[in-house]
Amino acid sequence: MRLDLARRVRRNPISLTPLIDVVFILLLFFMLASHFDQWRALALDARGAKVGATAPSAARAAMLVRLHADARLDLGGEPLTPPQLERRVVEALDRDPELIVVIQSDPEVELQTIVSTIDRLVAAGAPEVRLQ
Repeated sequence: MRLDLARRVRRNPISLTPLIDVVFILLLFFMLASHFDQWRALALDARGAKVGATAPSAARAAMLVRLHADARLDLGGEPLTPPQLERRVVEALDRDPELIVVIQSDPEVELQTIVSTIDRLVAAGAPEVRLQ
């Protein structure tokens, strides 16, 4: 009696169905885990000014907002809360609708704080917000 192993052992081809299932589950996971909000870009003027040159908008009034590393903000040296800042900007824009708001921040200030401040200023109606 001779064993013919080559005949008895059938070679089953590898099924791709489990692999396809895993790929679709991963696709579904990433589609549900990510959000598809419409991202918006902040318009920032990052051009450097030349020393001694005058800016074209030098005649326009400007308001300086300082952001400190310890989450404080002030307007012209006066400490304010974010809602107070909004009210002050609205009042200033009533007097001068072309007011430029300049934001000066400490290097340790988080980016989210800067972006939130820019959002508040734009919501208050500031036509031009600059970073210094």
